[in-house]
Amino acid sequence: MVCERPRSAEKTVLSLRALRRIGPVCCLALSVLVAVGAAACKTGPSSPAASSGQEAPKAAERPAVEVRAEVDRAEVLVGEPVVFRVLLSAAPNVSVSLPDVGGRIQGLRIVDMGQDAPREIMGRRESGRWYRLEADLSGSYVLPVIKVPYTGPDGKEAWAETEPVYLKVLPPKPLSSAGEKPADIRDLKPLVEIRRPLPVRWILAASALLAAAAGAGFLLWRRGRRKTATPPTPEEHARRELADLDASGLVEERRFREYVFGLSLVFRRYLERKFGIPAAEQTTEEVLQGLRNSQRLGDDLKRTARAFLEGTDPIKYRGLEPDRKEMESWRSELVKFVERAAAPDGNPLLSEAA
Repeated sequence: MVCERPRSAEKTVLSLRALRRIGPVCCLALSVLVAVGAAACKTGPSSPAASSGQEAPKAAERPAVEVRAEVDRAEVLVGEPVVFRVLLSAAPNVSVSLPDVGGRIQGLRIVDMGQDAPREIMGRRESGRWYRLEADLSGSYVLPVIKVPYTGPDGKEAWAETEPVYLKVLPPKPLSSAGEKPADIRDLKPLVEIRRPLPVRWILAASALLAAAAGAGFLLWRRGRRKTATPPTPEEHARRELADLDASGLVEERRFREYVFGLSLVFRRYLERKFGIPAAEQTTEEVLQGLRNSQRLGDDLKRTARAFLEGTDPIKYRGLEPDRKEMESWRSELVKFVERAAAPDGNPLLSEAA
């Protein structure tokens, strides 16, 4: 008896034989496709500018001079310091310098000031100035816009300016709200009564001291009634403040710039007491305007006051360090001004000013 092979088995054998023949060809074709795809990923699509032969546009260049102003904190409390900083960045072929703006800061006290050492970063010159400020009143303040002139590489003059800087000064925080106690304050312990007999000799000594104090007070009261004390004159105030400044030790420590600060303050207080000009709280231009309108000061003393104020301002606000000779010259000018203003008939040129 002969057994026949089923047709399905014959088809399966034929398929296996066909796969063995075409398998290597499929593997080779797959390898070629993978290699072509990797090369296309590395090359990437060509840009339109490259295909057309044009160069890609260059990145935007930085301006020749950049200046910006900033504060370390946008909100402070009354009496807290805030640092106002002005930064300058310039190309090496540009002639420019950062001006001093201390005289333009209004409403805030300049506690300290200084300037950063120049340095070079990424081919540009960097420099800066800083001012430590304090406010006595709460409110909103606008620090001045700073314009910096410069001469470009082409010889043309131009300006660079900062954006306005806003500062908010908040009122001081209360120690504690109603009904609340700070965490570092504890309640007082109840009082403890200490009963101790007081010696008789202590009572007698205390009585004697009280009697002596009462007698001394009565004598001083009688002497005060006989002699009426006269208030010190503006010249006496100025001499006393100048003596205190000399005794402060600033000259011995060669802190001449701080000494000139003190001379300017003594001069402004003298103008305020002598001529009724609030010079201690005004800018130099406001003080000079008040002197020009004053009829109690002659032309010669007005010129002397103007020279003193405009001469000491660069030392106060531009960070200049005077030498000992220059400092002594300003002190001598202050003493001469006080002596001439305190003359019996006032300023000899008062009649000319009238």
